[in-house]
Amino acid sequence: MKNFISLLAAFVLLSVISVEAAAAAPIEITAALLEKTMASATQTQANRIHSLQDELLTLQKQEQDWDTTIALQHNQNKEAQAALSQQAKEIDKPQLAKLEEDVLQTRERYKPLLSRYTALNKQIETVRPLKNKSLNTLLRLQAAALKIPVQLARADIQAKEKVRQAAKEQSSKAAKKVRSLLDDLDPVNAQIKAKQSAVKSSRKSLSPLWSGFKKSAKQGDAIGVQSTLSSMVSLLRQINEEKQRIFKLETNVRDKLAAIKKDT
Repeated sequence: MKNFISLLAAFVLLSVISVEAAAAAPIEITAALLEKTMASATQTQANRIHSLQDELLTLQKQEQDWDTTIALQHNQNKEAQAALSQQAKEIDKPQLAKLEEDVLQTRERYKPLLSRYTALNKQIETVRPLKNKSLNTLLRLQAAALKIPVQLARADIQAKEKVRQAAKEQSSKAAKKVRSLLDDLDPVNAQIKAKQSAVKSSRKSLSPLWSGFKKSAKQGDAIGVQSTLSSMVSLLRQINEEKQRIFKLETNVRDKLAAIKKDT
């Protein structure tokens, strides 16, 4: 089971990284694309465009690093949460199995005695209408002889059943506590999803800016190039800040999972 979970997590991790890489495909600004713009730009504009271009490349690299880091932590969290969820289902499982076996063995051991006692009492009821005093007396004496052993047997069975039931309740309580602690992670995971949605929305806004940039570059419009490039840099900076927050939330989940594991 553990190996299966690890393999599953690895597969999911590769999938997530691939999706992230596709979503954050880098914007490539070639010298040829900017040739006309740089020819018409002032020195100040050219310097600013180069500076923004360098910053754009840096931000894109940072975003790719965040994607990989977040994906790794997210899938480690998923694996840890799955392991804890499985662990909650198996709390005291060997002990409960042993107690169940004890109850079954005890019942089996006393089964002949209890069956004999039940049969004698049925016989007593059966012969009562016959008014056979000697037979009735004999059966009652046999039943009386078994009464105390039967009481002790039933007490032994009940004692083992109580121990088993107490262990079951304790195990159930412990499992419920783990599940409750895991459920407490839901609000954090909801925040992560909300921020991921915000990032996705922000990335969609890059597309029209990139189109505007290419249009301005083809026209040799230095002001338009600088403006759209500045907007893309600003948007990527916001995206990276949001992904940094996502990673912080993922580490929050990681720490909470570690605390749950420590307490179980």
